[in-house]
Amino acid sequence: MSDLHDRLHSALATVEPGHAPVDAAMRAGTTIRRRRRAGLVTATVGVAAVVAAAVVGVPALAHRAAPAPATSHLRVTVNPPGPHAAPGLIASGLIGRSRWNLSVASPKTKNCMFSGAGVSWYSCNGSIAPATAAQPINFEGMGGTAGSTPDDVSFGVVWAGLASARVTLSDGTVLTLRPTEIDGLRFVAFAAPSSLTVASVTAYEADGGEIATAIPYQPPGGLPNFGSWQKPGQPLPARLNGTFPVTAATAQPSQVGVHLGPWGTCLYVGGDGYCYIPPWSPATGPFGFAATYVVGTAANSVSYLIVTPKDGAAIRVPAVTVGQQKFWAVAVARPAQSTAHWTAYNAAGHPVASGTLT
Repeated sequence: MSDLHDRLHSALATVEPGHAPVDAAMRAGTTIRRRRRAGLVTATVGVAAVVAAAVVGVPALAHRAAPAPATSHLRVTVNPPGPHAAPGLIASGLIGRSRWNLSVASPKTKNCMFSGAGVSWYSCNGSIAPATAAQPINFEGMGGTAGSTPDDVSFGVVWAGLASARVTLSDGTVLTLRPTEIDGLRFVAFAAPSSLTVASVTAYEADGGEIATAIPYQPPGGLPNFGSWQKPGQPLPARLNGTFPVTAATAQPSQVGVHLGPWGTCLYVGGDGYCYIPPWSPATGPFGFAATYVVGTAANSVSYLIVTPKDGAAIRVPAVTVGQQKFWAVAVARPAQSTAHWTAYNAAGHPVASGTLT
């Protein structure tokens, strides 16, 4: 399993004046982990290559357009547990004629696990994060197969003030979620075929008042990533796609796809991906780590970084602007990440910040 599917650590050695530190940026947001499973075989989430950058304006939530209809229609349902349901059952339902269900065992322990018919299992390792009024459902996700139909399952802990939620799929199907309390925590879950995407999820209070709406980012063939939640009537951020390179000493092995929008910021390197919600222009420093590379942000004043592994040649890494944010990525293997050093330079070649990769 990719290291980016675990919660990413934030690290920042030096903070430039006037900018928010990277660790605060990560605390302000939420890293979204996504796992696709079929039986006991794990595959990483795929994403199509970004061909060109494009900015699309999006109206306020009060004027949101209806989801575009899909080319085919499958019956999709979700039901809360009945009075004689098995312990730990969160929800169940149908995708076409195939049944699915999702249960959680020991949610407050390190042995916490989600499993169900057609969706295999998900080990949360005791890391279930609480929901808040600003993020009324803290979603996780996994995939599987309900009969012959690949499906995506989204589930999570809900905030105490949430009474229900409404999920709208890309074919116009609307699913109503009711929280289920298990071991003192409240959960919701729903499943949808992989041929459909999730257009939005809206959370409601007991009196029917709308709390907030999330519009996820969902890559082709991937799971929905829920980041930012928007209050009623709040204008949505514009959508923008772009790329920046993973710089290596000898070649650029891959590109990082950046997807900005109402979900926050989603980054994908090959099949690895995660989303977070930063303030604009955090300070320069690393925030995402994998076995072979490190991803970071850069302040507006930074033109490039020099990354120097302890036992390797120095690597010049450009700071690339996507939207209003600068990013960078460098190919350094994990054993060398803890001893590698970076220095950031402005356009005049003057150093403005420095630190270690971890």
